[in-house]
Amino acid sequence: MRVAGIRVLVPFDRSTAARRGLEVALRLAGVERRRSVVYPVYVVEVDRALALDAYVPTLSAEGEASLTEAEAEAKQAKVKCEGWLLQARDAGPGIVEEAVRANVDLVVMGVGWAAKVGDRGDAPMANVRGVSGAVDLGRTADYVLSHAPCEVIVVRESTEAVGQ
Repeated sequence: MRVAGIRVLVPFDRSTAARRGLEVALRLAGVERRRSVVYPVYVVEVDRALALDAYVPTLSAEGEASLTEAEAEAKQAKVKCEGWLLQARDAGPGIVEEAVRANVDLVVMGVGWAAKVGDRGDAPMANVRGVSGAVDLGRTADYVLSHAPCEVIVVRESTEAVGQ
């Protein structure tokens, strides 16, 4: 039997949505600081043409920088934190496997408002809203919501933050 406290896994990649998810995870863990742990995870998605354990320097460096930032935020919030850099074919299954392995109580995921579509060379990616202004969770959040062994909290930024 575990002593009171919460173990929270939070996917983190320094995006605005991920920062919001980390903020909520730290707030939740802060209630029982001495017994709670936040696990920020960065998933390096490895192309199927490469071995799963292949070293991908640019993505690994981005992941390490992201985890360093998340750990600094946790330190400032006085919450115990242990960041993990994972490699997986797809982020969703990687997050779920880590949630199982670490036996976490909760996954907190930040999601954005818009999905990016239609990259046309030099043209910027277009942002589109889902039907009736709904949030498009994307494949990662959808997978985690469908397969996580624990509760999942999905956090999105406010409409004021994106000028809606």
